[in-house]
Amino acid sequence: MKRRTFLAAGLSLPLAMSGLLPRRALAEFISSEPALGQPGETFVRDMQRRCYRYFLEAVDPQTQLVADRARADGSGYSAHASSAACGFGLASHAVAAQYKWAPRGEIQERVRTMLGSLVNLAPHENGFVYHFFDAKSGARAMQSEASTVDTALMLAGALTASVAFSDDAEITALADQLYRRVDWRWMLGANGCMHMGYKPETGVLPYQWDQYSEHFILLLLAIGAPTNAIPPSSWDAWRREPVLEHNGEKFLGYPPLFVHQYPMAFFKFQDYRSPQGRDYWENAVVAHKAQLSFMTSLGKRFPEQLGHYGQDLWGITSSDSQTGYRDWGGPYKHGRIEPDRGIDGTIVPSAAAGGLAAVPAEALRTLEYQKAQFGDKVYGRYGFVNAFNPATGWIDSDVIGIDTGISLLMGENMLTGNVWNMFMQHPAATRALKLARFTDVKARASRALTETDPPVRTPETIRVSVAETGSAAQ
Repeated sequence: MKRRTFLAAGLSLPLAMSGLLPRRALAEFISSEPALGQPGETFVRDMQRRCYRYFLEAVDPQTQLVADRARADGSGYSAHASSAACGFGLASHAVAAQYKWAPRGEIQERVRTMLGSLVNLAPHENGFVYHFFDAKSGARAMQSEASTVDTALMLAGALTASVAFSDDAEITALADQLYRRVDWRWMLGANGCMHMGYKPETGVLPYQWDQYSEHFILLLLAIGAPTNAIPPSSWDAWRREPVLEHNGEKFLGYPPLFVHQYPMAFFKFQDYRSPQGRDYWENAVVAHKAQLSFMTSLGKRFPEQLGHYGQDLWGITSSDSQTGYRDWGGPYKHGRIEPDRGIDGTIVPSAAAGGLAAVPAEALRTLEYQKAQFGDKVYGRYGFVNAFNPATGWIDSDVIGIDTGISLLMGENMLTGNVWNMFMQHPAATRALKLARFTDVKARASRALTETDPPVRTPETIRVSVAETGSAAQ
């Protein structure tokens, strides 16, 4: 999406030297959670703990604002923070607190500090925070836009944390303040679609969220907002396109896989159907399978450069590359097998890691293969590097906060569903889906079962029966 073009600018900026925290040994993050016995559990837990280190180390110690990117070896981090990375950080803290990956009191203090910085330090326009801001001062960075979708991702993390730490009045109050101050209607176009952002130099950006993308999370939080909400009709305003097909199944597509992951990390779409009857979770599952098929076909068609693509090595989403930041993915069109947008053999681990809950077997296969085949060259302090190219030998020196975050969260959803469980407990989540006229299919199925099953005979009903008839029915 257009918002991803802003990320490319970060590649040219020097990374500050890391001096944030004592460099803890990985052994300190061995979790205390009980084993679930799921395939890949040991690997996923290790990856999650490494990812969580990012949100402990790649932050400013005073503000806790999360750096946009960091060196994979922990030697430096960007001076500018990312609002979306802050959202993923807040949700990651919520997960970490359950397993004591750091002392709960320390985690709570970090959450409290970050929320306070977002409320009081980082500038905003009618509640919309800037895409990038200085991690120390909070000042707008890189002439970035006040971003609608990045604000939504930040809020999703804040709401998740407010549920996880519901006993902390300051955390819940700060999260609520962040949500209530946003004037969602300010960014709503006359056509019912949200604009992507605002720049002081030029005003509201002309670009809109008007077709399939990651904007679900933005629309639903705006519809379900406690103040300044947009009308539920905005859910129907965007175009349901482009439509692609995989193995006879039609799905709404967009090439980079993050589009099919970010909203699904928080909203539990498995339990809901849209007003048009669409299953957006299944849509995401098909999109992942379609990319795997697309990349396998690319490998067969272009064996010299892309021959490593296949079941063992797949996954591309917006990422770093050997020649700069790329907004790539696939497939782009039904039946087209071409390396569009410069696809050059790069593998982006977060593409599969962000799909762990959607296609667990396929995602685990490639991630475990990547770790086994390339070792600590691609898998280190913060989990996987952002990207690498087996054909050329290029390995990225960086990790990116949002990609590290989605890896941690979707790993948790695969194993326990805990991110979904926490976020969906916030009243904004179910309120938004209800207002947008989604159907709760799980609740409907439960009601149908209750209505068709014979009455349950409890001791109380038996006593009533005896009193009325003089005997207990056998």
